[in-house]
Amino acid sequence: MRIKGFLLLSLITISSIGIAATSFCLRDSVYKDYYSNPVKLPMEAVAFKAMADGVYPWTSVFLNEDSTEDSVSVSTALENKKEIKEFTTVDDTYFDDALFIGDSRMVGLSQYCEAIDTRATFFAKKSLTIFDIRNKEWIEAEDGTTMSIAKALEGKHFTKIYLMVGINELGTGDEERFRQVYAQVIEGLRYLQPDATIFINSIMHVSEEKNTIDELYNNTNINIRNEAIKGLADNRTVFYLDINEAVDDENGNLKAETTGDGVHLKGACYEPWHQYLLEHGIE
Repeated sequence: MRIKGFLLLSLITISSIGIAATSFCLRDSVYKDYYSNPVKLPMEAVAFKAMADGVYPWTSVFLNEDSTEDSVSVSTALENKKEIKEFTTVDDTYFDDALFIGDSRMVGLSQYCEAIDTRATFFAKKSLTIFDIRNKEWIEAEDGTTMSIAKALEGKHFTKIYLMVGINELGTGDEERFRQVYAQVIEGLRYLQPDATIFINSIMHVSEEKNTIDELYNNTNINIRNEAIKGLADNRTVFYLDINEAVDDENGNLKAETTGDGVHLKGACYEPWHQYLLEHGIE
């Protein structure tokens, strides 16, 4: 019995060392979003925390992690030659070849804005984050399996991509890390869909009541993140849409009458967002 116990203890120790070593070696790639202070979060815990999110050592990273935070352009020199474009008013046929990617707020747009939903494609999921878009297999196929966005875009062609995430990331990292990963996702989308104009939708504000009582999910933190991603727009192929212009009250909070929980729009209150998109097309 003592020998068996010794062997079991040895196996556990070796496994622990192996997991810790793997986590350390992958700290700058697969586990980059989970690695922090090893004193506060042991290296073994990094792997287990990632596994809880469905991220494993063999998980493919959506983009090249060597990209710098300002590398939103795949071919900067070529893109800089393109003309700066301005917004114009369009009609709903504009969304016929559009893709909408986002969290629960984007889910709401698909559920309650028929004019867009009947035309566009939606890759939207509750609690989606920018980190999920980059690393995870989160898009559900018809057979119930899930796949990465790279796989989901195979054989498809879009000329507009609308992106909205950010509210769920407020408790993860800082605005610089958020901006860096956001830039990587944009770069990857442009690689996968080179003909697409990309629209960064601002993170929608919360109501005044929510803003007042919540230390994390408040408009101060949202504004910091919005400022971080606003600069990713080049006004040539990537554009920033300040959706809050359409849904805020005079004090810069989500209008109280349009939300039930202070975070999400009520089903009947998506029209201002819809109209804003129609007024901010790019030809």
